[in-house]
Amino acid sequence: MLLRWYSQNLKKHQFAMNMVTTGTVFFVGDILSQQVVAKKGKQHDTERTFRSVVMGTFYSAPAATFAHNLADKVFGPSRSPKIAIKKLGMLSLFTPINILGYVILNNLLQSKSTDYIIHQIRNDVPTMILAGYCLAIPTQFILLTVVPLRHRVLLGNFVRVLWTVYLTHASNIGTRRGNLEQIRGVEG
Repeated sequence: MLLRWYSQNLKKHQFAMNMVTTGTVFFVGDILSQQVVAKKGKQHDTERTFRSVVMGTFYSAPAATFAHNLADKVFGPSRSPKIAIKKLGMLSLFTPINILGYVILNNLLQSKSTDYIIHQIRNDVPTMILAGYCLAIPTQFILLTVVPLRHRVLLGNFVRVLWTVYLTHASNIGTRRGNLEQIRGVEG
């Protein structure tokens, strides 16, 4: 019943429904990241969770909806494996741009210095992009060959919960390589 309601509203309001769904995914993903991965318990960073929801809702959802709609417009709505591989190539270009944008926006929302952001881009973003490809390529192939366009973001979001746990953790723990104290203006 809930899936039918969602599907009906998704047909009428694809953009808005994808924003709500992705915001929810980022909410769940960040809570899992903090509570299961980082084991923060009562030290939960609610500002970080709020920031994650805002970024999921207003950055990731619109970007993903645009990328999927563009891929369908360029290559057509066919779900054949041949067309899916072309769309996958196009969407693969989206992964590094999306991750880079997420890291920059996350740091700007925390008022991090330019030096800190550049350090994190150099040291963490390449690993994050590689991890993104490892998850995104097989997921996108399945979505593009099996799942109708209007349901791609919803079903992709189930996998995105796992990705969000990783992304919010990796983008918020600070850089692992290098001595952060040596970077001018690092906020810790």
